Amino acid sequence: MPDLPLHVTEDASSATSTGPSGRRLQAVLWDFDGTLADSEALWMVAEHELVPRLGGTWTDEHAHNLVGNSLLTSARYILEVAGRDDIAPEWVVEQLTARVIEQLETGDIPWRPGALALLEHLAEQDVPSALVSASYRSMLDAVVRQLPEGTFATVVAGDEVTHGKPHPEPYLTAAEHLGVAPERCVVIEDSVPGATSGNASGAFVLGVRNIVPIPAAPRRKVTDTLVGVDVATLESLLADAHD
Repeated sequence: MPDLPLHVTEDASSATSTGPSGRRLQAVLWDFDGTLADSEALWMVAEHELVPRLGGTWTDEHAHNLVGNSLLTSARYILEVAGRDDIAPEWVVEQLTARVIEQLETGDIPWRPGALALLEHLAEQDVPSALVSASYRSMLDAVVRQLPEGTFATVVAGDEVTHGKPHPEPYLTAAEHLGVAPERCVVIEDSVPGATSGNASGAFVLGVRNIVPIPAAPRRKVTDTLVGVDVATLESLLADAHD
């Protein structure tokens, strides 16, 4: 397949499907950081501010190693880099989350190109969206408040699952909340742990290139942008995966 955007001109309802809607696609499950919004930079600001306070030295390479990880995994990494074993990872998560929320609430959220247009299009086509993020509920609530009511049919936060990405639990939980089959969902992600989680759940993964490269894998396609992506595009991806 060529790189996306694969703007398919045929009507989405013509795609092969066993569902009552005539569609193969049942739902779209969205990552937040780096996928829906370009918020990875906000986390990096928080990290660069916090680690020197802990007596460590932080680099962009360190920051890139955290992309897509659960917050507790990232916190443990930060404490290891800082050489601190006297601080709980939960404290680090609280500090980072509070700083990112502060940045989100005091400035415009940097949405990724095409993301809001695709969310609106999905709503118009009655395809439910779920927000599935390693970020905690407090931060996701701050984000959802800035979107039209009902944009997401469900939200699965990092502090609401036992196993974070790359484990499939977050995306399996979202599919369960929506009452849909994971195999008939498209997960939109920008990180390796997130893409791994989505594929492990059985979903098709549309990776959007951002800070870190996403390797090729079965039931996965990678694109540079969501601009031009629509329901027909996503139907085409699912159809090709089943051919």
